[in-house]
Amino acid sequence: MPNDRPDQLDSIIERSRPQQGDAPAELANPSNYLVFDRLSSGTLDDPATVLTAAEDGRMAVSDPETVLGVVVGATEPVTPEAIESELAEKRAADDSEGGDSSAYVPEWTAVSTTPNLAPRIDRPQLLRRNGTRVRPEWVISPDGRSPYYPNSYPYSCVGRIFVWQNAATPNWSWWGTASLLGVRTIMTASHVVPWGSSNWKALFVPAYYDGASIFGAWAASWVTNAQGYSSHAQGDDMAVMRLAVPLGNNLGWFGFRTYNPGWEDQSVWTLPGYPWDKDSGNRPWLHLNFPIIDDDNDGAGVELEYQADTEGGQSGAPVFAWFSGSPDVVGTHSGGENNFGETRQNVAAGGNALTNLLHWARNNWP
Repeated sequence: MPNDRPDQLDSIIERSRPQQGDAPAELANPSNYLVFDRLSSGTLDDPATVLTAAEDGRMAVSDPETVLGVVVGATEPVTPEAIESELAEKRAADDSEGGDSSAYVPEWTAVSTTPNLAPRIDRPQLLRRNGTRVRPEWVISPDGRSPYYPNSYPYSCVGRIFVWQNAATPNWSWWGTASLLGVRTIMTASHVVPWGSSNWKALFVPAYYDGASIFGAWAASWVTNAQGYSSHAQGDDMAVMRLAVPLGNNLGWFGFRTYNPGWEDQSVWTLPGYPWDKDSGNRPWLHLNFPIIDDDNDGAGVELEYQADTEGGQSGAPVFAWFSGSPDVVGTHSGGENNFGETRQNVAAGGNALTNLLHWARNNWP
């Protein structure tokens, strides 16, 4: 890479630009939502037979008992040893295979280090019966998050992922945050994947805002495969998923690199996502320009610790900074940590485990 230090704010601002053209029509193609029975040999000819549009244009799948979408069973997760062995063979054959990888920015899209802020809607906090807050992660007062409108790169590469633990049920089981890291590759947290289910499905909606993608009701993709560290600690709480639709061709993707402890305490990192306590996850929020304050080996990866504010629903969100104009991910958000004798903090999974897993996904899912 030409620069191994995060860009400073002034140089990032210089690379910002307005939108250069119209969004590709492929993003809003109804065929993105073609669904099929997992026992059939191919897709249905007429999507209208299984798809219905609500009055506001959002997607609905009819007859979910028989039309299950793109359904996968959780595949046998790859091991760190298997990933490293495969990558070592590729490096031996191709010296260009390295640890870091640059982002891809489509020609048509706007680029912005700071997205347009969206209206802030204050909602009541969820409370337990005894009056205490429901808090799966930590918002460290004062709350430093801001709502944003995801109409510029790289924020349009971040989306909400809906997971059905049982594909035959009409309603999704949970959601998380995911981001594009390749043509068909998205990254999220391992605990977002229902590893124990043999009949699950997931839908990735990039730039999700108020019920649909800003690029149209059909701008989304079903997941067809998943790999990652199923028996994970927080340091390797990461997974990759393959998309049926190559959304990265039109939206671009993040770069990635292995975290360097020399970047500690630099206020250059960004964490976007879809927290449940803000707009019920229907709009994205982000914490800008925070430092990573420590890193610890954990599992196959590295815990990256910070006090950026998060809540449930942001699991799988990218932690990134800019390097020579490339927004590069160093971790995927895992959750909160409240160790005895330590300050409360939130944690991402990173290290060589992240870069190895992403290289594996790009090599296997072109």
